[in-house]
Amino acid sequence: MKWTLFVITLFIHKCVPEIRITETKDISYQIAGIFERESTTQQYAFNESVNHGHVRGYRLAPAILKPDRTDSYSVWKELCSDSEMRPIAVVGPQNPITDGIVRDQCIRSHIPHIQATWQPLDPDIELDEEESEEPVFKKISINFYPDSNEVSLAYAKLLKYYKWESFSALYEDDLGLLRIQKILAEHTEKHPVNLRKLDPDIDNRHVFKDLKQYQESRFLIDCRADHILKYMNEARELEMLNHYQHYILVNMNAYTVAEKLTEFQSNITWLSITDYDKLNSGQHDLAQRVGKWINSNSQSPFVTKYNIEALIMDDIANHILTALQKLDADTFQEPQNNICDNEAEPWEFGIQLQDAILNTTTTGVTGVITFDEMGRRTNYKLYVNEIYLSERQTIGTWESPNDPEITEDRPNTDSISNLQTSKHFIVISRRAKPYFYDKQKCEEDDPDCVEEDADPKYEGFSVDLVKAIFEILREEKYNYTYSFYHDEDKSYGKYNPLTKKWDGLIGDLLDKKADLAVCDLTITEERKKVVDFSVPFMSLGISILFTKEYEEPPGTFSFLNPYTFDVWMHTATAYCVVSIVLFVCARISPADWENPQPCDKDPEELENIWNFKNCAWLTMGSIMTQGCDILPKGLGTRWICAMWWFFAMIVCQTYIAQLSASMTSARADEPINSVEDLAKQNKILYGAIDGGSTLEFFRSSKDKMYQKMYQNMMAHPGVLVNSNEEGEKRVLNSKNKYAFFMESSTIEYKQRRNCDLEKVGGQLDSKDYGIAMPANSPFRSPINRAILRLKELTTLDNIKTKWWTRKYGAIECPSSTDKNDVEGDLEMENLIGAFLVLIVGLVFGILITAAEFLNECRNIVVREQVTHKEAIVKELKASLNFFQLRKPVLRNPSRAPSIAFSDKSDEQEKKRAELIENFLEFEKEVQ
Repeated sequence: MKWTLFVITLFIHKCVPEIRITETKDISYQIAGIFERESTTQQYAFNESVNHGHVRGYRLAPAILKPDRTDSYSVWKELCSDSEMRPIAVVGPQNPITDGIVRDQCIRSHIPHIQATWQPLDPDIELDEEESEEPVFKKISINFYPDSNEVSLAYAKLLKYYKWESFSALYEDDLGLLRIQKILAEHTEKHPVNLRKLDPDIDNRHVFKDLKQYQESRFLIDCRADHILKYMNEARELEMLNHYQHYILVNMNAYTVAEKLTEFQSNITWLSITDYDKLNSGQHDLAQRVGKWINSNSQSPFVTKYNIEALIMDDIANHILTALQKLDADTFQEPQNNICDNEAEPWEFGIQLQDAILNTTTTGVTGVITFDEMGRRTNYKLYVNEIYLSERQTIGTWESPNDPEITEDRPNTDSISNLQTSKHFIVISRRAKPYFYDKQKCEEDDPDCVEEDADPKYEGFSVDLVKAIFEILREEKYNYTYSFYHDEDKSYGKYNPLTKKWDGLIGDLLDKKADLAVCDLTITEERKKVVDFSVPFMSLGISILFTKEYEEPPGTFSFLNPYTFDVWMHTATAYCVVSIVLFVCARISPADWENPQPCDKDPEELENIWNFKNCAWLTMGSIMTQGCDILPKGLGTRWICAMWWFFAMIVCQTYIAQLSASMTSARADEPINSVEDLAKQNKILYGAIDGGSTLEFFRSSKDKMYQKMYQNMMAHPGVLVNSNEEGEKRVLNSKNKYAFFMESSTIEYKQRRNCDLEKVGGQLDSKDYGIAMPANSPFRSPINRAILRLKELTTLDNIKTKWWTRKYGAIECPSSTDKNDVEGDLEMENLIGAFLVLIVGLVFGILITAAEFLNECRNIVVREQVTHKEAIVKELKASLNFFQLRKPVLRNPSRAPSIAFSDKSDEQEKKRAELIENFLEFEKEVQ
């Protein structure tokens, strides 16, 4: 049996091939980490991450340094204390004050310096500008934490996303103040910011109490993550943690207390380089390892319990190992000398390792890890975390480098807003008809009066609007109730720069005395900075309230209104005078004496058709723009006609224009037609509500005219009133000496109750009424949906019609008619120029006619050899004989008429004979 076993064993030994096990050992490189003694979590995270990180052929070994003090000398001494330490990279320290000496020592030894915390930009760090073909060691620190300037820019974009313009900034140390200053510099310099310091070692309730007096509801807080809950509890004790407060935490480690922050009834926001949902998952890569970051025996808590500085340690180890793979393992060697040995040559492989780290891209716990040439991290993503209604969400992201805005990726807010389904609202308003007023009881003899049930004490448009909104919300399963609160009449609200507080309705909202303000409250930019507004429920504009002039029907002879009685009488006189002058001049003018027998070349008599009837007809036809079938031929008479035509044209055109204006004029006496007319004059005063949005419109307007009107109102503060009712009363009592600027919707209401009022001109601007609520109100979205729903159902229009046209004594004003435009009547002074031209033209025409007459008399004297006196007298007598249409040709009595006549007869017979003979010859040729 023994031999059998021996043979079998020998056979197996000879037949089975030999198996050799060869063990390979990874190359280990040392990484030094400098940490403060109290930062134990970072130390454990560094130690575990470096030991855990390995790739084929490479492994890292941690070397933890813990200086006794935090000053630069102690840190440098601790770095140089271990002469046997040969690190290929140095991580830390995380104190910006002692960081510089470690970086300088690494630069001298060509050891890459790694950082993993927020660091302010060091202006002394500069790259070598000298170009070299060979790579050089960069005098930089490679920071795995986002760049400080980009983080400040991201928070500035977050403030812009939330439209923060007025807020308070709180910090607890000098670095926090530096971060706040950078954020404010990136955000804006125009808006006031309350800057206060917090002390983590004492009670800070006095700080929050002062801010509460300033009616602050937005806070930017820079503090350590383990101090956040302390400050929040102090604010909660002063009732400064509710739905209307909003806190932005300038700390990327705020996610470590996110679960406890959800217990506060407030809105809280922060930025993080990690995705909280992934980090909080039990399947995260670090979930099974983070237990060793405290001690080896503890259970593995969630990764969200550890700050960013600790999580980055894992990214550092993985990134350096990946960079080592790019180097040649056969030639790459660890440093041979101590890092503080200044007499030794710098590490020759430090340049290669630094360049490999800068040019390597990895993905770690904090996302994509890449660097620029300055060692600053780039191409990373920041997540916007928001706690809203006790629920945390990731609502957006901001990507480096220089993403222009926050990219919103908000989940469905309906499911979250539905969590707040029970709430009692305190609604405030301002007593003014028709928006909000004490309920009036119906009289027994008034059948049209209906008792309102919207509220037991108050009634009006605002009361019905709130009732309709909450009915819509109840349909959406919101258990919302409300009640109106009104202890005294208050203004809309204005900011007092001395007390730095708002008063009126806006002040009550900021003091959290009410949840909603519903009245004729205008949505303005200044108010939107401190409170939230719903979508508009009414659109309107600023108009002018003025007294009304009743229009009167035109009279029977209203067509005579364009001219006064004097003008008509002077025009009629001018017509008669011109007709007479034309008649006289036509009798005198030789050119208007025509041959009655055109065939007789030497007539014995001349004919004049210009009797007085024809002259009057010509002038009448001219002024009526109808013309005449006969016209004068003499130069003087034509000139007289031309002057009359010119006069007639002026008179007719002005009459037509003035008649048209008087017929289309809507008022008998209208001092102003527009705001331009009001601004140009100084007889009519104008004003608005003191501290209202209308006055603010004039104050903030860039238009020079509106600026001038604002200065005028400020120079005479007596024109400003405290309410629309006071302004209406002043307009009625001033008798066209005061105009009041008021919203157009209110003017419409006033007009339906007093027919003596009217709206002058158009709207100066366009604005809206909205429901005001404290800033950051979580109820804004459901209220907006309810208002939009009421618009779709035309419920808003029905409510307005009810209170504008049926309630509070609404009446139908009679339609006004045109009235005689007294102001537009033409006076004699308006046409004096036309009369002067007519008179001068008439005189000139008479002079021309006289010159023609004298010239004709001179010709007669030369031709007939008579005296001038005889020629003038006889021609004048013949011309001025108005009853004769023909006058004899003046002959010299000494000449024989028979001989002269016979001579002319013989000549005429000869000419007649020649004409007949020529005619007969022409007939023969034709035949």
